[in-house]
Amino acid sequence: MQIRKVILPLAALLTLTGLIGSLASNADEPLTSWQLLAKIKISPGLLGEAETTFDPRIKALDQTDISLAGYMFPLQAGSSVRRFILSAKPPTCASCMPGGSEAMVLVNSPQPIKVSTERMHIKGQFKIVQEMGLFYRLDMA
Repeated sequence: MQIRKVILPLAALLTLTGLIGSLASNADEPLTSWQLLAKIKISPGLLGEAETTFDPRIKALDQTDISLAGYMFPLQAGSSVRRFILSAKPPTCASCMPGGSEAMVLVNSPQPIKVSTERMHIKGQFKIVQEMGLFYRLDMA
């Protein structure tokens, strides 16, 4: 019983320390929110195709540098990739997309990035595009 009393506070302390460390490391770099990127309206166009209307705040981000946190969904095999999808939510399986087009960003990197299942922060030039069924792209410098 004595061991349990020590482990629970220790686990809580480690969790809190990790959370505080995570917040501190990103304090000077504001993250763009996925909730903002989800503010789109899709409606049928004149010829039946879908028309996408973006919130003015999303349009203001076009062609600017932003930071975004999310989960990697690699588009090719290998331990490092240059092109992947960054998603608001972690993938549930290797071939399942974890959300709609508004919850994913295509990322292009000039340097290979190690494949990871952990949440990551990516910084790059944000672009509104309609590519591979997605609305957004982030080109890293």
